[in-house]
Amino acid sequence: MGYSFPSLERGTASGNAAETCALLHLMCFADEKDEIDLFAIDCFNDVTGMDNGCFTLHDVQSKAGKNTGPAKLGEYLATLFENSVSEFSQYFVTLTLFVGGVSSGVREDPTMETFGFHDMKPKAQKSVREHLIATCRERHDKMFEDLATDENIDDFLCRVRIVTAKADPTEYIRALAHDTSALLPGRKELLRIFGQIRDKQSGLKNRDGILSATIDRPDEVMDYGRVLKANEIKLLIIERLLNRDYFRDAVPDEFQAYLDGLPPEEDEQDVVEDCRLEMFRQYFDKNDADAFWAYLDEIVSLVKSDSKMTIQQIYDAVSDNTLKACRHMTRRSHLFFISIVKDGLQR
Repeated sequence: MGYSFPSLERGTASGNAAETCALLHLMCFADEKDEIDLFAIDCFNDVTGMDNGCFTLHDVQSKAGKNTGPAKLGEYLATLFENSVSEFSQYFVTLTLFVGGVSSGVREDPTMETFGFHDMKPKAQKSVREHLIATCRERHDKMFEDLATDENIDDFLCRVRIVTAKADPTEYIRALAHDTSALLPGRKELLRIFGQIRDKQSGLKNRDGILSATIDRPDEVMDYGRVLKANEIKLLIIERLLNRDYFRDAVPDEFQAYLDGLPPEEDEQDVVEDCRLEMFRQYFDKNDADAFWAYLDEIVSLVKSDSKMTIQQIYDAVSDNTLKACRHMTRRSHLFFISIVKDGLQR
C-alpha cells in the first residue's frame, strides 16, 4: 500500500517559529541528535529527523500554544499515532509532541521539560486518552478508526514523549554554537540566525507537489524537495560566527600569500579545496565536536591577544594537544582555518 501524504498545514508566523524550535531541539537536545543527518519538512509530520539512508525516522508534531491542556494534547497526538500504526510504523523510532507549554493540570512534576504519558496527572491521562481516540476515529474520513484499538492506543502512549519549548529561541542557537564559544554573538544576531533557519525551513514547507502522493520507501521522500540537511544548518552557524561565505568569499590574503610561495606544480584551487574539505570534515564530525570548538576558541584567544601574529605564529602557538585532537586536519588546513578566523575577526 505504501505511505500516503493525506494533508498539508498552512503555516503561521508563530507556527513556523515553533517548528524551527522543534527542529533545533532534535539537533541540540534530543537523545537521538547524533543519529540525525536530514530533516523532512512537512512530509510525515511537521518535522521528521532521519539518518542518511532514511531507515530511522524521528517524528515530531509541533504546536505553538504555551498553555496546552490535556484535551488539546490528545488531539495533537493524533498524527503521531497515525504514523505509529502506518505502513511505515517500523521506521518511526521516536515520536514527539513539541509544544510551547502545557497547563498546570498536565504534569505531576511541573519542572519536567520532557515527559511521557505516565508522568501526567491521572485526570490528565484520562482526558488525553479520550481525546486522542475521538480524534483518531474522525480524521481523514475515519481512515484510522479501526486501528484506534485499546492495544494500539496504549502501546503508542507508552512510547510518545512530550517536549516543552525553551522560553527563548536563542537558547537553541547558543547550543549549536557551543555556548562557550569565544565568537558567540549578542542576542540580536542570534535571533537573526534563528530567523534565517526558520526561513530555510518555511521555504521547503511552502513547496507544492507532495499532497496525496504515495511512497513505498521512506527514502523516496527525498524526491519531493522538502529535505533539509543538518550540515546546512551547521554551516550557516559557523559562517555567521566567522562572518564568511565559504563558497563565495575569496581566500584570505594571508593564506593567499602562503599559496603564492608553493611550487608552481601545485594547483592552488586543489590546495584550497583540500583544506576546505578537511576543515568541514572536522567541523561536521559528530563524534568529536568539542575538538573543533576548543580549537576555534584557542585561535580566537591568540588573535585577540596579539592581532599582529601571523597565521604561522598562531599555528605554532596552538597547543599540541589541541592540534592532535583535530584529527581530520593537516598543517595546510590548519593554516587555512586560522587565516579565516583571523580575517573574520578583523572585518
